[in-house]
Amino acid sequence: MDFRQGGQAIQRIRRERGMTQEQLAEKIDVASNTISRIERGYLLPALPTLIDICNVLETGADSILAAYITKDTPIRWTPLAEKMEGIEPEKQHKIETILDCIIEIL
Repeated sequence: MDFRQGGQAIQRIRRERGMTQEQLAEKIDVASNTISRIERGYLLPALPTLIDICNVLETGADSILAAYITKDTPIRWTPLAEKMEGIEPEKQHKIETILDCIIEIL
């Protein structure tokens, strides 16, 4: 399996956040060469490490994992997901119901 695409996604997001490999490594408590190896595709991060990377980079796992998936998957509308984050679960359910109705009408 080729892990370069996932590593490149991590690298891109890290750079967008203005963070060095050393800074990311320090925040997730791994060696900086571990981040280098992940970004170059030589190492697939363990789940706890991937979770730490996502939390530090403030990104969803799908933004990284999508690069590893070869099969087409449904499109996820990130702006909507981001708007829904701060809403109470009860209101989220109401919004989902409204969206279902709109989709059904279309």
